[in-house]
Amino acid sequence: MKITHDMHTHTTYSHGKNTIAEMVEQARKIGLAAITISDHGRSHPMFGVRKKNFAKMRAEIDALNQKYDDIDIYLSVESNITGAEGNIDIKEEEKQYCDWISAGYHYGYIPASIKDIFVFAIPNYAARVLPFLRKTVVEMNTRTYIKMMEHNDIKLITHPGDKMPINIEPVAKAAAEHGVILEINPRHHHLNADEIKVAMKYPVSFAINSDAHNIHALGDMRNTPETIKAAGIPISRIINIAE
Repeated sequence: MKITHDMHTHTTYSHGKNTIAEMVEQARKIGLAAITISDHGRSHPMFGVRKKNFAKMRAEIDALNQKYDDIDIYLSVESNITGAEGNIDIKEEEKQYCDWISAGYHYGYIPASIKDIFVFAIPNYAARVLPFLRKTVVEMNTRTYIKMMEHNDIKLITHPGDKMPINIEPVAKAAAEHGVILEINPRHHHLNADEIKVAMKYPVSFAINSDAHNIHALGDMRNTPETIKAAGIPISRIINIAE
């Protein structure tokens, strides 16, 4: 079992350790059919891709696609979820360079509004140490994921439920309705086997991605084969895996 298209990778344009060219060379070396470069969205002050760099990334990827005929190279962005209304941090000026968009929740982003600092960001941090907040926060986060899919053209949700706890069942139902892929991310342990079992109730597709931040992690599934075996998920439900 191996990944054929690693749809979630990072480069030096955010906080990865290798360049786009180096990641592509490694992808070819390990036999990937495709790779997607998906550095972080603009709202992360330390890791976000600067607006001016999207055109540079697009040019680099176009040149590499012209150079190689044994691999397909795509440009995406791992947008940050920044607000309770399903806000993500990508605008049309950046979208024009991307082949598709993914989104996930991360720490350290700049919230979409002052209101979101208090009704979204702080509650998510507080719920980590105040268990009585968890139920309310899970309900809010679940609504946020659903609104995000309703309001944005997203192809993939990265590590759903990581850092931002959710009820996976309504999220999976909405993902199936909107044609959004749910990621099984070995680096963050989400989706885990129990979450996959719940999500499988709906006709949603899954992808296993390395979330590689360097060439050595590219295509690395870690313990994911054990996870999907425990979940009992058919390989046909995972769009980027070959046996």
